[in-house]
Amino acid sequence: MLAGVLASVAAFETEVRAERVLAGQAVAKANGKKWGGSKKGRRVKVTDEQVATIKRMAGEEETITAIARATGLTRPTVYAYVPSRPG
Repeated sequence: MLAGVLASVAAFETEVRAERVLAGQAVAKANGKKWGGSKKGRRVKVTDEQVATIKRMAGEEETITAIARATGLTRPTVYAYVPSRPG
């Protein structure tokens, strides 16, 4: 019986939390706030300076991770600009 009471209290707390979240989202929406990350289809803009750095560091046999950290780009973006390495 005690487990049933605890389960119903937990369910009630979950419902109250969900109501608070929805209320907060409604207020944010009314205030013009937006959330949800970047727009679909957004492309990363890589500068010519970043491309030059990528090619220079790749020529010096630096790791992809080191290149990504130095340029502030993600590893998949760096891979798109690294000349193919002999495997």
